[in-house]
Amino acid sequence: MTRSMTAYSRATSSEIEGLKWNVEIQSINRKGLDINLYLPRDLLFIDVEIRKLIGQALQRGQVTVRINLEKEKEAGAALPQLKKLKSQWEKMAKELGFAKEEITLAFILAQMEQASSNLFGPKVQAELKKTVGSALDGLIKMKETEGKALAADILKRIKVLKDNVNTMEKLSAKAPELYREKLLKRLEILLKEPLEDERALREVALFAEKADITEEITRLKSHFAQFSDQLKSKGESIGRTLDFLIQEILREINTISSKSADLALTQLAVGSKAELEKIREQVQNIE
Repeated sequence: MTRSMTAYSRATSSEIEGLKWNVEIQSINRKGLDINLYLPRDLLFIDVEIRKLIGQALQRGQVTVRINLEKEKEAGAALPQLKKLKSQWEKMAKELGFAKEEITLAFILAQMEQASSNLFGPKVQAELKKTVGSALDGLIKMKETEGKALAADILKRIKVLKDNVNTMEKLSAKAPELYREKLLKRLEILLKEPLEDERALREVALFAEKADITEEITRLKSHFAQFSDQLKSKGESIGRTLDFLIQEILREINTISSKSADLALTQLAVGSKAELEKIREQVQNIE
């Protein structure tokens, strides 16, 4: 299924052990998968596991994940804990022969922070991972909704290219003969007499055949079919394949343009390249 690389999602966990999590995930287009993860310092130990969850769900894009902690307990509840810690450390300092003045507020806060990391036990971690999963589900849903709109627009533009190529095919049927006639007329003007040399006529015919674009037309039709199939497929990451097909389509159109001696055919090639550029812009946002 076609997925956009631009999406946003947010999820909030249930309260567990006095803690709640807010998880926000934003994705924008990027060639590879680039994860920017912002965690509370106490949760750095779970960084790798969160990145693994994201990597399993997404293939491309610059993904920004912000995880914030809500403590349901009142902030004032920390004061008794600070007093208790201060008393304990001052007692320990006295027993070890240190001055109690060395037990500063910064030191006590650091000990509290260290102790708070023990709050994130298995249940809390499991709830956090579940919430990240919910946010990812919401992100993917938005990606798929946006992807459907992108696919619909691109398929309309592919239809324009198909129509152009069909017209090119009709015009190209007469292209070699018209090119041959033009060459003969130019040579006759230069020579100021009819061209009758058999070898020269063969060279003109051979040169005119080089204006034939049958192979390019055939390859373009094949590329269009592959492009449509990719957009309708159930594959989760098709952006790179579509980008490759665009390059191949452009190559064939450029070849047709270089071979063409027909103004109408050249104009169709130029118009097709303009339409293809619009498709390229849309494809840049597909995962």
